[in-house]
Amino acid sequence: MRNFIISIVCLGILVGAWAVFGFYSNHTIDRYEQVLEDSIIKAVETEQWEKAYTEFRELSEDWHRYKKAAAFFLDTQAINDTDYSIAKAKYYIKAKDVSNSSGELACLKEQLVFLHQNESITWGNIF
Repeated sequence: MRNFIISIVCLGILVGAWAVFGFYSNHTIDRYEQVLEDSIIKAVETEQWEKAYTEFRELSEDWHRYKKAAAFFLDTQAINDTDYSIAKAKYYIKAKDVSNSSGELACLKEQLVFLHQNESITWGNIF
């Protein structure tokens, strides 16, 4: 009976940690999407390069902090793909390339949506 109780407690800790991360992840990824859509992509399309670069650098730094926790819960390949998109978008913005910057930022936004939806606790992801 003691082993059963210990197992239940461990399972509760794991599920609780996953639920807390899910809430944190939902809030964080929604914020990233909002910043990309409302600020960075618009700055790139209007060729406000300093604003776009500054805001994207902040998003990139925040992403690198977020992914340290995300590595325990999310697929490593998906995290790496997002890292690659961030790196490419950063240099497209630095090069002041409107078409590649906006395309890569749109791709990054969709990757973040996919990353979050794929790792949410839903019946579709469980079965």
